[in-house]
Amino acid sequence: MKAAAWRKITADEVRVVPWKNGGGLTTEIAIGPPRLGDHDWSWRVSIADVPSTGPFSRFPGIDRSIAVIEGGGMDLRFADGRVVPLELNRPVDFDGGVPVDGILRTDPIRDFNVMADRRYFRPRLEIVAGLSEIQRAVPGGSVLLVHILDGAGTVTARDGGAVAIRKDESVIWQGKNEVSVSVESGARAAIVVLTEVAGN
Repeated sequence: MKAAAWRKITADEVRVVPWKNGGGLTTEIAIGPPRLGDHDWSWRVSIADVPSTGPFSRFPGIDRSIAVIEGGGMDLRFADGRVVPLELNRPVDFDGGVPVDGILRTDPIRDFNVMADRRYFRPRLEIVAGLSEIQRAVPGGSVLLVHILDGAGTVTARDGGAVAIRKDESVIWQGKNEVSVSVESGARAAIVVLTEVAGN
């Protein structure tokens, strides 16, 4: 294993922080270092507990991808009147700088969030469930993060060995490689790829 490339994050390493607008709490899994100092990070991966209907925090210049991972779903209501449904395990992408309300359908939910400064990274989030093996290319300068939501899995890099992770654990790979994500039967994982924007 190349220690400089891999980083494993255990459940006791994450931190819980308040939302930017004070409306709830977010479990911050990992962040990328800031670039120009106008944000505290260049990308952030987190899990939010959403206790009630209300406005999302606004992040100008940030692209967001979000997926409900627990609960009965939520709808995103934008200022222009659009309503976009958020179903379990199905990510939705949107501009983090626009006004949007999260409308709960029933009980509180949890959602998985990826945010990236669009000047530097293009985010992609997917949720995989059940017995799966996913192949992903990680371009140079980019980041792959795998977080286990349920069960267990293994992340294997062509040039860097393998790391086993279980529920509430994550692993990050930084640098060019071919990576395989294996998810056990009955397990569920969030796979994040942050592709570096050319010129950065």
